[in-house]
Amino acid sequence: MKRIISLLSAALLVAGSKAADIRGYVVDAETGEALAAANVFIKGSSAGTTADVRGYFEINVADGTELTAAYVGYTPSSFTAESGNKAIEIRLQRSTELRDVNVYGSRTNFGVQSSQMSAQTLSATQIKQLPTVMGEADVMKSLQKLPGVQSSSDGAAGIYVRGGNYDQNLITLDGSTLYNGEHLKGFSSSIIPDMVDNVTFYKGAFPARYGSRLSSVVDVGLKEGDFENYHGNVNVGMLLSAIHAEGPIWKGHTSFNIAARASYFNWIMQPLLDKVYDNPNALKPYSKMNYYDLNAKFVHKFSDRDKLTAVVYWGKDVSDASPSDSYKIYKGDDNDKSNYLLIKHSTINHWDNVMGSAYWTHLFNNSFSLNVNANISHYLYYLKLSSLERTEKDIKEDSYASFNSEINEASLSTDFRLKRESKHDIRWGIKGAYQWMLPQVDTYSYILPKGKNTKPIISNANVGDWQHMTTMAIYGEDDWTATSWLKTNLGLRYSLYAVTGKTYHSIEPRASLRFLITPKIAFKVSYARMSQGIHMLSSSNITMPSNLWVPITKNVPLMRGNQYAAGLTYEPINGIEFSVEGYYKTIDNVIQYKNGATYMAFVEKVTVQDPFSSSLDGIPFYEIASTTGDWQELVVSGKGRSYGIEFMAQKKFGRTTGWVSYTWAKSFRTFDQPGKEINGGKEFYDPTDRRHNFNVVVNHRCNRHWSLSASWTYQSGRRGNLPLTTIFSGQPSTGITSESTFIDDIMMTNTYNIPNSYKLPDVHHLDFSITYNTKHRRFVDSEFTFTIYNLYNQKNVSYAYTGYDNNTPVLKGICIFPFMPSLNYKLIF
Repeated sequence: MKRIISLLSAALLVAGSKAADIRGYVVDAETGEALAAANVFIKGSSAGTTADVRGYFEINVADGTELTAAYVGYTPSSFTAESGNKAIEIRLQRSTELRDVNVYGSRTNFGVQSSQMSAQTLSATQIKQLPTVMGEADVMKSLQKLPGVQSSSDGAAGIYVRGGNYDQNLITLDGSTLYNGEHLKGFSSSIIPDMVDNVTFYKGAFPARYGSRLSSVVDVGLKEGDFENYHGNVNVGMLLSAIHAEGPIWKGHTSFNIAARASYFNWIMQPLLDKVYDNPNALKPYSKMNYYDLNAKFVHKFSDRDKLTAVVYWGKDVSDASPSDSYKIYKGDDNDKSNYLLIKHSTINHWDNVMGSAYWTHLFNNSFSLNVNANISHYLYYLKLSSLERTEKDIKEDSYASFNSEINEASLSTDFRLKRESKHDIRWGIKGAYQWMLPQVDTYSYILPKGKNTKPIISNANVGDWQHMTTMAIYGEDDWTATSWLKTNLGLRYSLYAVTGKTYHSIEPRASLRFLITPKIAFKVSYARMSQGIHMLSSSNITMPSNLWVPITKNVPLMRGNQYAAGLTYEPINGIEFSVEGYYKTIDNVIQYKNGATYMAFVEKVTVQDPFSSSLDGIPFYEIASTTGDWQELVVSGKGRSYGIEFMAQKKFGRTTGWVSYTWAKSFRTFDQPGKEINGGKEFYDPTDRRHNFNVVVNHRCNRHWSLSASWTYQSGRRGNLPLTTIFSGQPSTGITSESTFIDDIMMTNTYNIPNSYKLPDVHHLDFSITYNTKHRRFVDSEFTFTIYNLYNQKNVSYAYTGYDNNTPVLKGICIFPFMPSLNYKLIF
């Protein structure tokens, strides 16, 4: 009874108080840099609001209410709400003392008070705390620790979200599209961690301002440079080095923030691994791989209401390697070493990623703002596979296939935002884009048939042409606090895709609703409809993957997706959060290669005896390849569905922070078009089907100098196609022999059973890092980080390939990431 009387008294006091609309900015006290996603909340409560990318916030509370502004790494600042029209400035000081780390002070509050679900924001501090393979913070690998997210293979940086493919993730740097988020075939993220301010990740319940992808949005906010002082750091590690600098160009008005990295994996790690490990080929696919990247951001403040920002990104990867380099097959007498067949394979692979954007932000008043963004992006992927078969005297076969996948995009967007007191946060805008793409394959083959006085067969083919697409989107959304217990985000997006011969239209409603059961428990539901105009054609073999981007056409339809989600969020005390979500997602018009097809060749199906039919059920299919001139003939359109349950528990304050996440999920594909069926038109598992995904992340700050971090991951093995046997000229073969020949333009292909019926072993590893910080001089700090990836040396299989033991073909697994220590030294000035 006393508690009820107290609550009623407090309610009457608030009701009788004058409401105060508090507006302002949260900035760094020394540099003036905006602290995006800083939290402003009622002191002693989790109720409050979050600043936008400009550090701007609005909150409606009773006059005289005590408020607190907080951001991780800074000392919180408290102030009293006073009514007035003038925007205030909250200047936070960087924390130099050991204190409890309040992570929730740096993340968008998607908890009990928010209408948003299926989303999370990670600060730069959280990302840098996690141990990684290369000893450097990694944005994409950090996201893999969240529920509903999985990696493509052990140690890879690519993400697959809620049963969606890699191409269904939208990655943006300050709102501009980045087509490739990886380096070194997924070994490292393309995003330089020193440039990152925060990362907002959506895996469902997408606000209407986002579009063009089906499965996720990775919205990376880049830090503004210091407007008052110069500083930076140099980071030297065993696998890469990086440099970062920021400061004023025109003090108080113009700033720069720039970072660059270069790897030297082949210089150090491969010679070391050759000596340390029993299997020197463990990292051979990466032995001659390196990457370089550069990211810069320039900001000019014309006034308190106008700001111009320019962002540039450039990244390049170079590689030449292969899981199986060369081997000899001896014939006849074992003592006759001159009678052999030499088989050599080589791979040349490189890709470029370039992005440039400029955007103008204008503040009409404290509640109404405008953002205009012009962006251009370029992505080029090149892969050349070469094969040579020869005896001591003659070349039996010499061939290559080169894959060229290029995407270019130019876009212009305008976005408005209007805040109406604390009830409405309204956004609307329009975006237009023009894309031109080149999916291309060039093949060459020289074959010397068996027999005397035979002439070689030489063939050459070049397939692929430029594809063009124009897109436009208009959207509107409102984050509306309807009552004290009901908060919604309602939105609508219209998308148009124009390609040669056809125009596609897509109406995409979005809705998220939060029902406040108690002040600490919220029930949330959401629905989102999405569309996507580009596809990535991927091989499903459990070997090194190859991917090609292709656009929709009048024959290859627009992808569409629907996602439903529901969940509970519970915050027993401020800084501790439990959440559980269930989702169901459908995808229409997802494409895949036809049975046995590759981009190089059109494959027809023949009926032969399955030598493994006693051990595997299903419909066997066998592949014979002949060249074709149009990639659209190689693919088939189908449907996908996925569903799962996700759980997360997180502690966001104190010396020890972290989270536990678990995902149980299933993912399927169906291709049942008459005459184009895969698996007889029956549903089968998608490669993204990984039943269990469990993560534990723990960070502990011991004192001012020492901090520890550990993470443990368990994932079900990934699925794919495993070759059962080899087909030549329409006849089955038990393996590769010197008598195996090609006829005309018929090529060697492989056979499979049920698609994706082979599952690699489950993956698990424990990663650990320890960091020591010290101050050398007044303005110079240093940081040593020692990291061990895969602490107990679990031999996780990343890829499988066909090798040879004593002339017999066998399946071999590649463990790319065994026990891997790394040491990084950072000098901070």
